[in-house]
Amino acid sequence: ETYNNQRERQQKQMFLEKERQNILKLLPRGARIPQVSYEGKTRKMKRSMSDDSSTNMESVDISIDEGDCSDSDSIDGEKMKYGPCPGVINNSQLIFQFPHSSKPNSTNVCDPSSLFYYEWSHRVKKEKTDHDLYILRPRLVHGHHFEILPREVYAALRCWYGESTPTIFRRASYSDSRNIQLILYPDLQWNDMLSPFRCEQSNSTNNFCGACKAINARLRCSNCASVYYCEQKCQGSHWPYHKTQCKALAWQKRQRGDMEEFVQQLTPDPCKDPYWGRVGLCNLGNTCFMNAALQCLSHAATLTRHFLTNRYRDDLNCSNPLGTGGKLANAYDIMIKEVWMNREKRAISPTALKRAIAMFAPRFSGMAQHDSQEFLAFLLDGLHEDLNRVKNPPYVEKPDVTNEQKLSVAGEESWDAHCLRNRSIVMDNFYGQFKSTCVCPKCERVSVSFDVFNHISLEIPQRRHDSTRIIAVLFFSSSPSFSTPIRYAVSVPKKGRIGDIKTIFSKMTKLPKERLALCDVYENSIYEIYNDDKAISSIEKDDTVVAYQIDPYSISTIHVISTHWKYGNLSRGEGQDPSPTRHMIGHPLLSSFGIGLSCREVWDHFYKRVSHILPKGDVYFHSFRLRLVDNNGKPRPVFGNMSSSEIQIDSIDSSSLIPKSDDKIAAFLGDDCAESFLFVAVEWDFSQKAKIMVDEKAFNKFVDDSSVMQAINKQRSMSMNITLQNCLEQFTLPERLDEDNKWYCSACKKHVRAEKTMELWRLPNILIVHLKRFEFKHSLRREKLETLIDCPLEDLDMGKYCAQSSNDGHDFVVGDVPACYDLFAVVNHYGRMGFGHYTAFARRWTGETIENDWALFDDSSVRNGITKDQVVSSAAYVLFYRRRVFQ
Repeated sequence: ETYNNQRERQQKQMFLEKERQNILKLLPRGARIPQVSYEGKTRKMKRSMSDDSSTNMESVDISIDEGDCSDSDSIDGEKMKYGPCPGVINNSQLIFQFPHSSKPNSTNVCDPSSLFYYEWSHRVKKEKTDHDLYILRPRLVHGHHFEILPREVYAALRCWYGESTPTIFRRASYSDSRNIQLILYPDLQWNDMLSPFRCEQSNSTNNFCGACKAINARLRCSNCASVYYCEQKCQGSHWPYHKTQCKALAWQKRQRGDMEEFVQQLTPDPCKDPYWGRVGLCNLGNTCFMNAALQCLSHAATLTRHFLTNRYRDDLNCSNPLGTGGKLANAYDIMIKEVWMNREKRAISPTALKRAIAMFAPRFSGMAQHDSQEFLAFLLDGLHEDLNRVKNPPYVEKPDVTNEQKLSVAGEESWDAHCLRNRSIVMDNFYGQFKSTCVCPKCERVSVSFDVFNHISLEIPQRRHDSTRIIAVLFFSSSPSFSTPIRYAVSVPKKGRIGDIKTIFSKMTKLPKERLALCDVYENSIYEIYNDDKAISSIEKDDTVVAYQIDPYSISTIHVISTHWKYGNLSRGEGQDPSPTRHMIGHPLLSSFGIGLSCREVWDHFYKRVSHILPKGDVYFHSFRLRLVDNNGKPRPVFGNMSSSEIQIDSIDSSSLIPKSDDKIAAFLGDDCAESFLFVAVEWDFSQKAKIMVDEKAFNKFVDDSSVMQAINKQRSMSMNITLQNCLEQFTLPERLDEDNKWYCSACKKHVRAEKTMELWRLPNILIVHLKRFEFKHSLRREKLETLIDCPLEDLDMGKYCAQSSNDGHDFVVGDVPACYDLFAVVNHYGRMGFGHYTAFARRWTGETIENDWALFDDSSVRNGITKDQVVSSAAYVLFYRRRVFQ
């Protein structure tokens, strides 16, 4: 019987050993199995068992005959020892337990992390049991925070070591592309979570905190009972602004007794208070750049609530040599509370904050204009250092990324190393991570590094059509069939010459360049005839460019500049001054005709030029007269030798051209008339005695060529195509470093112009986007880009611009949290660099999210009722986005 029992134990041990070897094959490379010690023929294996309350340890002694073991390599007669037992399985760092109540309790509702937990936990499906309410934390990286094991391996490890936390399991499934994937967060209802506006109105069960405006405040002021608070810190922060009202209400309460109904009407409701947060900042002397940045930053709910609840005092780091000793944070706290708690003032003066900033950043002192984005970067960095929770930062070396290392793990290790020295409310919400890749052009060595950021600077894409300019040209043809002027749209290079306009325009009109004259028309007269060598940049946006078809300059051609004059009465005698009611109208004319034409033929020449103005069936000399004038507009009496038989028209003097005269025009002007321009005033009778009335609107009448509509469509496509997504796509494109920014290649041992690629790796909860509108020309000039960037107000998906760990090629874990952002503030810049003005658009936050009402902050002035169309403009400079699902 003893022999049979021993034989049975040996067979059982052989079975267990084979099972152990099979499980060892399923474990990840480098994993170890439980402690095993062999001493002679005896093996001791410790197994840990656990239940919900305690963990029991027991030892099992199993005797094994050395000769009966089939695997002689796994067991020998020598003593074999492994490392210490890892202990009980504990996954508490991967999950968080949130109270099963539908709302956060009163002790942690003001904590930004608690609000974040509520955002996640209350989206779990209702039909789940309490055991399934344990969900994973965000930003878990496979290979760094956890490993994935088959069910059989995990069951064996749980049997050997025990388990003190609930089992975390996920089922692998097929994706839409038939790839096997494992989803870390399958139970979160993202569709409900991604609603942009979930403002909950206050009622009997949903009260707003008087300090931070968080919902579900349950504590109440015991003196007046009119204000709710989340905790005592909120009441202490709000007391300086509430004590006057509190004492008055407490006195009324004692006088009237029960005031519950009256008190309910006094409970603050930010959804209904039009002045909550709508407080302007006075300009202290060119401080519009600071006021605009402060207004936008104050609408970042997580940071503002941290100050409104006085929680920032627990994080103050006055011994940080990189900070301001807490002075900047305290000054910012005063400004924030004046804006969000003071209901009596419509504008405040941020003097204390400006003084604190100027003390540690002298460049922002004085009354000089500065860049709002640079000020914002300094303010965030200063607040981070003042609120850094790491009092004694250790020395940390930046970890290197090796070729064999997984990028997701390397990025997380770099972030953890940075967090060893930097932990603050600013770090948790405003900072993200870049992935920078440099490739050597010679040895093709690839270097990957990770860097933190608190804003993204995006260049505005300079597309091909941005280097061209569209100029409207009004064309007057000499052909009788095209008497009505035609407007063309000519697309020319911005850095071109006037000759380039002529070249392109001659192809559009099929006329030689020699027969075209481009003029600048100003106040109904020709101001300048452009030279072909003049730069196109000299043409202003509001200039009127007119093209005329003329004959080339020669001694046998007369060139005439004529202007249209409107008279109240044309009847006047010889030598009388023109009527004082005259003024110029319409577009001037530049034409040419032969020197041998008669006066009658000259009349016919002008009649063809103005036939589109005259009514049908009109005799031309009934509506207008032609008077020769000098370059100053004074009459030239050159027709004094005409016979009286030729003068058959009333009110003709020596400066007027006779319509029916056959005399040569050159006989009156002289032989040198072709050497200079001839100036003619076309006088139109608009008096009540006029035989035929002419419509004054006909003088500005023209028709559009098809090129005009094409240019309009092109400009629309330019404004529609330049979107924030285009800027983000260009940001992730590789670029070649210039000579001043070479990269050192450790393989080549020298600096090279590497190809660098920047990618977003870790996205912050509050994303600040800076649009680079100032283009550097030279040391004394910066040109501002007025390009309209179409920025989405809601549903900005940043996930496709963030580098994913799945690019490694072997990671099938899907742990992505939707990166959907909503715009809540904008800094605007008007004018040019150094002489412009800054304003801000912002919308408030209430409860758990932001409202949909925008306001304009222009220093001390605040204007409500701003529409969405006004928010997106060509003046947008810095954009503030809020992530719907905080991480």
